[in-house]
Amino acid sequence: MISLKGHRIVDLTVELVSRVTRLDGTVEPGKRDVYNMPWIVEETINEKDLTMEHLVACNEGTVAEWPIGGVSGHMGSHIQLGIGHNDNWTGLPEGMLGLWEMPNDAYYGAAVVCQLDDLKGEPILPEHLANVQEGDIVIMGSKQTGKDTPWIDGDTAYWLAEEKKIKMLCVGVPGIGWETRALDPEPDNCPTHRAMTGNNIPICYPLGNIESLKQERCFFLSLPLNVERMEGTWVRAIAIEEV
Repeated sequence: MISLKGHRIVDLTVELVSRVTRLDGTVEPGKRDVYNMPWIVEETINEKDLTMEHLVACNEGTVAEWPIGGVSGHMGSHIQLGIGHNDNWTGLPEGMLGLWEMPNDAYYGAAVVCQLDDLKGEPILPEHLANVQEGDIVIMGSKQTGKDTPWIDGDTAYWLAEEKKIKMLCVGVPGIGWETRALDPEPDNCPTHRAMTGNNIPICYPLGNIESLKQERCFFLSLPLNVERMEGTWVRAIAIEEV
């Protein structure tokens, strides 16, 4: 039997609290994620057995936010790939895959922890990531916020994807500016997005609690929902490390 004795499990998932519309019409406010995304649910009765259930988003006619009744797979901690998400951009290669087309083992494995507290308002370069091994899942975080947040330089993103051939990019937010040049014209926009999705490397974000990891290496697990044609899905991201 597999045992986790001698290991600790660290939850890296950011917290969301549902905004709930109750059966009596009252609304309990929730807590949004780090991108100010809400989680919207509505209480309802299952007519088959009279149990209460929560509908994701809301029923027709309910006043809600973001937009009316909207919930996407990109709210809270999630995984994304390119097909159905950014494959409408020019300059991306053939052979990009959707989340549902990847094998399960694409979403777990040996990971390296890159805690970049010493970088303050500067680009993250390959020399800052000397602990990254070929094929690693890369977990990246820092204590910095706002203008002091270090960011992934475009050349660094391609170095990770094409030279180090990393398995997944997992980013703490706030702490790491992983996406840059979002408003640049194609094909020069969003180099990290392009480097990862163009090489079928999943991106898992926003993550939190990375600073609580005590070891440089761990086992990371973050499985997307098994839903075909859903280009981003919510996850529970965990790290398992030796104690």
